[in-house]
Amino acid sequence: MFKSKVVRKALGTTAHYSGLILFAFFTVFPLLWALAFALSQDGSTAYKFPQGFMPTTDDGTGNYTFGMTLVWFQRVFTEIPFSRYFFNSVVISGFSVIFTAIISLLAAYPLARMKFFGRNIIFVAIIGTLMLPGEAAFVTNFITVSKFGHLLNDFQALLGSPDATWKRFVGINSYFAVIAPGVAAAFGIFLMKQAFEAVPQDLIDAARVDGATEMQILWRVMLPVTVPSLAALSIFTLVNTWNDFIWPSIIMRSKEMQPLAVGVFNDLTGPLAGSQNTLMAAIVLTVIPVLIFFAFTQRYFISGMDGAVK
Repeated sequence: MFKSKVVRKALGTTAHYSGLILFAFFTVFPLLWALAFALSQDGSTAYKFPQGFMPTTDDGTGNYTFGMTLVWFQRVFTEIPFSRYFFNSVVISGFSVIFTAIISLLAAYPLARMKFFGRNIIFVAIIGTLMLPGEAAFVTNFITVSKFGHLLNDFQALLGSPDATWKRFVGINSYFAVIAPGVAAAFGIFLMKQAFEAVPQDLIDAARVDGATEMQILWRVMLPVTVPSLAALSIFTLVNTWNDFIWPSIIMRSKEMQPLAVGVFNDLTGPLAGSQNTLMAAIVLTVIPVLIFFAFTQRYFISGMDGAVK
């Protein structure tokens, strides 16, 4: 009896870790292959197994042995405006995280802790938008952003300025046009509402007895205890914005305003078309910042998601 329990436990543990290892392999496989490809002197061994998973260099006799080179990473910065793409991605992702966090906090708190007519209807309507694909709003958002830019130009002319320059800050081909449509995210409001509902009511009642306003309760009581959920929301927003391709490719017309996902992809048929090693180096450089950010914030992400599930 005892041996059968030990055997079942051992088999269960083995199956559990085998599944995790297999899942990890399929998850990491593309990045490991791209990294080996980018560090290789030549890409001729990249499509061979298992040689494709380790970087190789030419030993001078036509044979390829284990070795690494950074020449392809250097070419990324010389052949395409990678630094500009990277700057655009940092600006777009950074402001998206900030404004998404602020709007989610301000929208989730009254839905979670304040009683008013139509609260449940509003929340159901917000959650209902999660059932719609993001592409469904592209036409509406494009027209809105375009009209908003023209409206600001008209306002500038009304103030007596002959130059129609304000449009570039809020209209087509602007950071605002990429950031604004996504900051009021239903997922962020839902996540923070769940986090606020998990806070004991006694803390809020005590703050109200002490004379705190609703904004003071939000920033001084609710926010400090829901930091993990806010961090999880920030990570989700950063990753989604960093990897977003369709909307930035529609709204960003000029090359110098494009983020990494759009710029690198467009260069697949341009400077990078003839060099797969350079392409893989660009892909690795695109992924590394997100991996570093997640490595330092994963504990907040895990605890935040755990709180949201509860």
